[in-house]
Amino acid sequence: MTRPDVVAIGDVHGCAALLEEQLLPHLDSGVELIFLGDLIDRAPEPDGDRKVLERIWQLQENPGAFGLAAVTVLRGNHEQMLVESLASTKRGLAFELWRCNGGDPALLPLAREHREWFEQLPVTAVRGNYLFVHAGVRPGVPLERQAFDDLIWIRKPFLSKPHGLPYTVVHGHTFRNDYQVTRLPHRIGIDTGAYVSGVLTAIQLPLNMHA
Repeated sequence: MTRPDVVAIGDVHGCAALLEEQLLPHLDSGVELIFLGDLIDRAPEPDGDRKVLERIWQLQENPGAFGLAAVTVLRGNHEQMLVESLASTKRGLAFELWRCNGGDPALLPLAREHREWFEQLPVTAVRGNYLFVHAGVRPGVPLERQAFDDLIWIRKPFLSKPHGLPYTVVHGHTFRNDYQVTRLPHRIGIDTGAYVSGVLTAIQLPLNMHA
């Protein structure tokens, strides 16, 4: 059975206009969209977080109406910080950590309405020989034993050495100083710093080459 290609989309960070540009070529193409997390925070445009979330919810609710096979959203560290803020009984350390990392308190009412959605976001997705995850994995550790915090927060040693898993890991979380995509045999890094660079990256991965 032929599997739909996947289009992985890097850290959006409230860049609603850039997201629309990247979506346009893939609507009505039959692909699955996989967002690698960090949809929110540090938005460079007014109301960017809300616009991004509402657009993704629209696509996810009825992918077929937009010519998509599916829409999968992974949890990033920014979604996790928001979830922990919502779970706090008052504006304590969790709220301050989120706010200091670019969280917009004006988003909280909308986030509370959709709290269950945020809380059920998965941290990994496997499609063919690709493992999709927000930050990366700890080298030398089987996938089923990876720590939750590593999957959404890790940088080193993941960025500096092969991970040893039987997948090409497609991830965001860390962007390069030149805002370019990293393509190595064991990993593809597609966070290109959209909120500072003005470049949001989406890459199409043909799964049937790995069938």
